[in-house]
Amino acid sequence: MSTQKGAVHRLLATTARFVGNVASGLMTVYVVLRPDRAGSERARKNADVLIAACRAFQAKHGRFPATLEELVPGFLPELPRAKYDGPHFGFTYEPNGDSTRHVLGWTEVIPFGRPFYVLEEDRWGYLD
Repeated sequence: MSTQKGAVHRLLATTARFVGNVASGLMTVYVVLRPDRAGSERARKNADVLIAACRAFQAKHGRFPATLEELVPGFLPELPRAKYDGPHFGFTYEPNGDSTRHVLGWTEVIPFGRPFYVLEEDRWGYLD
């Protein structure tokens, strides 16, 4: 009888560990993959701030800035943060070689999902 109780006890303990591991795994996946709404909203608002500063720069100088750093300190006290920090995930600003098109973008979802704004065309796009 005690052998059966021990077997049942081990089975219940193993089942409980398994359920706990599955639940932990699912929570980990959710935390890693969940949409970061607050970060996304901050990035979009900060992108709007950068776009307004670029337009103000254009009104004053007759051209868009060659780099975002040109906006500091005359138009912004500092450059705002994107959703993520870092050279590959923060805001990017890329004028093409002849400066006829300026694109502001950032990474929304790593490694894909990059919203962008074309200043000359006054339009949003999404690259993924």
